[in-house]
Amino acid sequence: MLQSIREKTSGWFASIVLGLIILTMALWGIQSYLNPTVDNYAARIQGPAKFLRFGGQARDISPDEFRKAFDQVRSSRRQSEGASFDAAAFETPENKRAIMDELIDQTLLGMAAERDHLAVSKATIQQKVLAMDVFRVNGKFNPKQYELVLQGSQMTPAQFEQRLGSETLAAIVHDEIAASGLSGAAELDAYVRLSRQTRDIRFVAVPPPTTPAAAPGEAELKAWYDTHLAQYRSDERVQVEYVEINAQGLPVDTVADEATLRKRYEEVKSRFGAVEQKMVSHILVKVDEKAPAAAVAAAKAKADALAAQARAPGADFAALARANSDDLGSKAAGGDLGPYATGFGAAFDKAFAALQPGQVSDPVRLPDGWHVIQFRKLVAGTTKPFEEVRPELEAEYLETERETAFNDISGKLVDRVADDPGALAPAAAELKLPLLRSGWFTRSAGEGIAALEPVRKVAFEDPQKVDRQVSDSIEVSPNHIVVLHVIDHQAAAPLPLAAVRARVTTDLLADRRAKLAKTQADALLARTRKGETIDAIAASIGQPVSEMPHIGRQPPGPQLAPLVDAAFRLPRPVAGKGESAIAKLGPDQYVLVTVTAAVDGDTKSVDPATRAQQRDVLARMRGAVEAEAYVKGLRSQYTIKVAEDRL
Repeated sequence: MLQSIREKTSGWFASIVLGLIILTMALWGIQSYLNPTVDNYAARIQGPAKFLRFGGQARDISPDEFRKAFDQVRSSRRQSEGASFDAAAFETPENKRAIMDELIDQTLLGMAAERDHLAVSKATIQQKVLAMDVFRVNGKFNPKQYELVLQGSQMTPAQFEQRLGSETLAAIVHDEIAASGLSGAAELDAYVRLSRQTRDIRFVAVPPPTTPAAAPGEAELKAWYDTHLAQYRSDERVQVEYVEINAQGLPVDTVADEATLRKRYEEVKSRFGAVEQKMVSHILVKVDEKAPAAAVAAAKAKADALAAQARAPGADFAALARANSDDLGSKAAGGDLGPYATGFGAAFDKAFAALQPGQVSDPVRLPDGWHVIQFRKLVAGTTKPFEEVRPELEAEYLETERETAFNDISGKLVDRVADDPGALAPAAAELKLPLLRSGWFTRSAGEGIAALEPVRKVAFEDPQKVDRQVSDSIEVSPNHIVVLHVIDHQAAAPLPLAAVRARVTTDLLADRRAKLAKTQADALLARTRKGETIDAIAASIGQPVSEMPHIGRQPPGPQLAPLVDAAFRLPRPVAGKGESAIAKLGPDQYVLVTVTAAVDGDTKSVDPATRAQQRDVLARMRGAVEAEAYVKGLRSQYTIKVAEDRL
């Protein structure tokens, strides 16, 4: 039997098979069979292969990347919508997929740029890294913080900088394509005619459903509940332990001594009132530095004569300056140079220092000519005395000491956490900082420290929530940070029907009313398509017909936006007769609308400046469309897989 096996495995065919097996092992290794890779991507993007099935670009978007993008959009929406923001509605699969598609588009742009050998300089990437707040401690870039953040994201600096370069390239490519859009005069005219078009609108409100909704049965409630589970879920919750460092509350051992405060007083004395001022005026007899000796002497003689006149009893220095000074800047003001400050030149400063209020100097030679200087007057200072401002100086001194202590203790905390990122208690104990504990809180609401949005945001990031790593320092205000560690987590889960029965009943009845209202509106629209006029329909349902003449595309109020939008989607009326449509103004509120006239915008009414501005707007709009088309083209070139269950 062994001889038979040997004979069957020693031919040319067996040699080829064995060779392929050996090649496979060499390329991928036996470990790929013994330890198969477990995929953990939210989306995977693969480019065309360069040779056979190898060498193509590949990029994964991790669940953590998706969650960060999702949280950023949610935070932005919450800020813009305020109290009207619906956290449950935001968590829909459709919304998650839309945000993932934006991430995919951005990644595709970066991959395409790399494919086409575009690159971002290392200096540009470095500048972007240094400017990121997440890598800063007390307002300055901190290398340890940089390493700690990347460690929490399970990325090396090289990987992060490569990704940052890719994102920067994506933005550059998108912006360059968007900036390439062009718009012509004919296109602008067409845009003006359409954008400034007005329409005469007639509409009638569809009465709300009159049929009372029967109370839903148990089976209906259960069916509705089962198909709308996403609406009836408890919020995801966490509990954290945390350390809070606030410079305002730090004790300071130092006492402000008298000498230190007086020195500080002298340094900032100008803050506490007006300082003493020495007012200076001058007369310039101009003569070039390289002028002949005779010209210099003549100018000197003139300056001597002016100085003598200025010293005479009852002399008016300002009148002499206005009549004789060659300094155009101060001549009209009588030679007034304002409060004296050094900087006119060493000779000027020396001459002025020798003067008393009211005195006039001998002519002083400077590069531009001879200067006759007057110490016009001394304005006494009104500075508050040291004793009056001592409490303020002492408070500032202690505040500075607290900031120093804050920087020291927060730096030590960051360093200690970097040594043991999986636990906060040892660092708190070592630095003698109180370790506090929060109550349960959600992504959108909490009490105490969890009332701060930056704290909630960090607590729900995967490195903290899933990997249970200690967070980076979270700056909640100047010189006030929080470092947290998630100690417990409860995932969002369906609420039992018994707990939400009232909500389910209300939602089901509202859905019934909405569907019935839509059915009634569709029935009225069908009647118009059979030739019945809107007036006849209005009379049959006992509703008045309302008119809105000369309405533009901008509705007079946000509540009428669906009505105006529906009217402008209808074709132009012919001979005063137009088609009809229904517009939804609320869950169970509809109107039947028709257009009786349409007047295009007047292209001649647009001035040249506005035309130029609108052409730029059209060009940008075209560029945005072209950029979108480019991304769609990339999607057809790359293979994209989305793990919906990981979103």
